Amino acid sequence: MKKEPRARQFMYVQDLDHLKVKEDDLSDILNKSGALEWVYINHDKDPKKDEDGKIIRPHIHVVLKYENPQKVSTVANLFKDKSQYVDVWKGRIANAYSYLLHETEEAREQGKHVYKASEAVASFDFPARMKSIRAKITKSPKYISSLVDQYAEGKLTYDELEQLIGVSQLARRKKLIDQITELRAEKEHEKWLKDFKGKSMKVLWLYGVAGVGKTRFAEYLLRNKKYAILGSSRDYFQDYNGEHYIILNDLRPRDFNYSDLLRILDPYQHDKAAPSRYHDKKLNAEEIIITTPYSPDDFYKYIFVDDRRVDTVEQLLRRIQPLHITKHFIKKRLKTKKSKQDDQDNA
Repeated sequence: MKKEPRARQFMYVQDLDHLKVKEDDLSDILNKSGALEWVYINHDKDPKKDEDGKIIRPHIHVVLKYENPQKVSTVANLFKDKSQYVDVWKGRIANAYSYLLHETEEAREQGKHVYKASEAVASFDFPARMKSIRAKITKSPKYISSLVDQYAEGKLTYDELEQLIGVSQLARRKKLIDQITELRAEKEHEKWLKDFKGKSMKVLWLYGVAGVGKTRFAEYLLRNKKYAILGSSRDYFQDYNGEHYIILNDLRPRDFNYSDLLRILDPYQHDKAAPSRYHDKKLNAEEIIITTPYSPDDFYKYIFVDDRRVDTVEQLLRRIQPLHITKHFIKKRLKTKKSKQDDQDNA
């Protein structure tokens, strides 16, 4: 009878539909497995079919590393499953961890979905380990090109691309990546224009003395949205990346000329760009919240206006909903909002 092989590193793979244990119980099972370290991840974003046309169902990958050799059947028994679903991992454990996220060159070239380290569950700080692993990997030009291609196709964000190839490689390809970024922004803007057609942009003007809590209230209002908080006298929109919700923080009269501000805040003119240092940025704004020490009337007094007979304060007032923020308002409003949220959470 052939002796069952033993090993220290394993990968268990099973479709979610055929998992013999509850997914919620995996952490408890693995904590009791005796493994030095373990990681699992739900692959539920892979393509529907592989290169050969075989259907890919949502499935679980589990990687286990032991100090002493274990039998394949022992590992399979942890999941009440058959040994055929457990493979001995013969390579470096770092490669197994990279594979879990589809960060290997082979997975990239096959166009597989790239998972985030934060999506995995592990017995250790997996995101930190992956950061260390990435730093040690020498990436081939072909591999880097495949990542840039995936960024162009919208499969990776700019931050994910930078994380995967590093700042140095990003700088070497800056011109190409900047061109891709512009084209992506243009494409996303065109799609958004169609989706938002016929709707109006909302503008809140929160004004009050410094330190009263204007920014905190603005962030609270957008707490369930993906928003950009912008505020730089040199380049207000430098960090804008197509977000639909924007906070123009601590706006001052010197930050824009009046005509530019009116254009940005126009609730019905959606095909517009905001001035930025290197090139203007297309806006996909559905709501803008402005925080400023100035009331609308005071702001108008100090902002540069080419011709006040033409560009009046009424043009600004027609575009905005002013709201005077005081300490009393913040205390009362946030307390009330928090109480309502607590009631909903406890319902």
